[in-house]
Amino acid sequence: MSRNMILSGVSATDVAVSGLKAQRIRMNVIANNIANALTTRTPRGGAFRRQMAVFRGNQLHPTINPDRFGVRVKSVKTDFSPLRQVYEPGHPDATADGYVSYPNVDVSVEMVNLVAAQRAYDANVAVVVSGKRMHQKALEILQA
Repeated sequence: MSRNMILSGVSATDVAVSGLKAQRIRMNVIANNIANALTTRTPRGGAFRRQMAVFRGNQLHPTINPDRFGVRVKSVKTDFSPLRQVYEPGHPDATADGYVSYPNVDVSVEMVNLVAAQRAYDANVAVVVSGKRMHQKALEILQA
């Protein structure tokens, strides 16, 4: 079976739209991490823990469903790396030793990840816009 037959039900726009959706979720997860960078108490108890969006993709094969093609967020995982321990004996969440557990969120790392996600999002937008332009040009040629 030729590669064109495999790709017949999938367009570049479909793939780019799946990337847009995945990057939007990734940016939301990153924004939540930044918003909770100083949260020492959550409803579940303890300090907030950094979250990470995990992507997955599907390989091309003859029976692939075009609705499932592209990139998806497989899950949002919790980062169980150690929490930051800061000596603040007057803090309401301090232990008997005077240490407060702060989230394992590094705002500078989150900002770098946010910029990368935004650039990937923008690249997917460019693919959608280019695809739309190509379709419009094809229609103009057909009408001439």
